[in-house]
Amino acid sequence: SVVIGDGVTSIGDYAFYGCFNLTSVVIGDGITSIGNNAFINCSSLTSVTIGNSVENIGESAFAYCGSLTSVIIPDSVESISNSAFAYCSSLTSVVIGNSVTLISQFAFYECPSLTSVEIPDSVTEILKRAFYNCNSLTSVVIPDSVTKIGEGAFYLCGSLTSVVIGNSVTSIGKWAFYNCNSLTSIEIPDSVTSIGWAAFCG
Repeated sequence: SVVIGDGVTSIGDYAFYGCFNLTSVVIGDGITSIGNNAFINCSSLTSVTIGNSVENIGESAFAYCGSLTSVIIPDSVESISNSAFAYCSSLTSVVIGNSVTLISQFAFYECPSLTSVEIPDSVTEILKRAFYNCNSLTSVVIPDSVTKIGEGAFYLCGSLTSVVIGNSVTSIGKWAFYNCNSLTSIEIPDSVTSIGWAAFCG
C-alpha cells in the first residue's frame, strides 16, 4: 500500500509504474497533478482514493490497472487525460466530479465491466473512443452541457439500452454508437446539425 502525504504536491510520470503487488493508494489533499503513466500496469491495485486538490489526471495514469473496481474523481479535477483508465478490465463504477470539462480520447477505453458512469453538467466534450467497448454499460445520460460526442465515443457498447442526449449537442461523430446492438430507441435533439458516418451502424 502507498499513502502519499499532504506535503507532496505532484506525482511524476511513471512514479509507480508496474508495481504489480500494490493493492491500495491514498493520494493526499496537497497533490494537484498525477503524472502520465503514474500507476500504469499496477495490476493488483483495487482501491484508489484521489485527494480533493488534484486538478489533472495524466495520460494513462491508471491504465492497465486490471483489478481496480471503482473510481471517484473529485470535484477539483478539471481534465481526464488520454487513456487515463484504459484497459481497467474490472472497473464497474465511475463517478466524475463537477469540474471536469473534457473526457479525453480513450479515457475509459476497453473497460468491459463498466456498468455505470455519471457524467456531470460541467463536461462539454466527450472525445473519440472515450468509452470504447464498455460493453457492460447499460445506460448513459449525456447532459445539456455537452456539445460534441466524438468519433466512436460509445463504439461496441453492446449492452447499452438507454441513451439520453442533451439539448446542446451539435455533432455526433462517426461510429459514435457503432454496434450498440441492444439500443432500441434514441431521441436526437433539435440542436444536432451533424450525424457522422456509421454513427448508429449495427
